[in-house]
Amino acid sequence: MRKLLLIAILTVLHINGFSQLRPVVKIDTTQQSVEYWQKWMADLNEMGVEKKNDSFYVKEEVLKLLKDSGYRNSVYPTTYTWAATVGLLNKMELKKAFWHMLNLYQTDTVNRNMVVGTFILYDSLMDMDKIILNTFYTYAFTDPQSCRINNNKPDIFRPDILEQKLRITKEIVGYIWSNRKTKAEKKS
Repeated sequence: MRKLLLIAILTVLHINGFSQLRPVVKIDTTQQSVEYWQKWMADLNEMGVEKKNDSFYVKEEVLKLLKDSGYRNSVYPTTYTWAATVGLLNKMELKKAFWHMLNLYQTDTVNRNMVVGTFILYDSLMDMDKIILNTFYTYAFTDPQSCRINNNKPDIFRPDILEQKLRITKEIVGYIWSNRKTKAEKKS
C-alpha cells in the first residue's frame, strides 16, 4: 500500500512538473539581428591583413587598431589574463579572446592544455584552424610587443616576437589538425 501511494505521489509530482509553464526563449530574427550575426561570422572568417596578387588589403579592424590608441590599448593589455579572456568570450568577442588565448599559450605554460582544449572544443562548432590564422593576421601586425605605430603605420621593431607568435599559431593549428585526424580514425 505504501509503495502504491509513493508511486502515485511521484507520478503526480512528475506530471505537475511537466505541466508548469516554462519560459520561452525569444530569438531575435529581425533583419537587423540577422545582418549583425552575419557580419560577426564574416569577421571571424576574414584576415585583418591579406595579400592578394601584389597588393595588401587591410580590413576595418586593423585600421581601427592603427588609428585609435585607446582601442589598441584595450585589445593589447600589458598582461594577458584568463579573467579578461573569459570576459571577451562572454561578450562574444571571439577573435579578440582567441588572440588573448594565443598569448596565454605562450606566457601561461601551465595552462597550455586548457588553451588547446578550448580551441579544439570550438573546432567542433567552426573551422578553428582558419579562424586562428585569421586572428593572427588581424592582431599580430599591430601588437605593441613587436610593433610601434608611427603616423598610423606599423613599424615592426621585433620581428622575432612576431615570428614566435606565428610559430605558436602554427603549433596550435597542428594540434587541431591532429585532433581532427584522431576523430576521423575513430569514426572509421
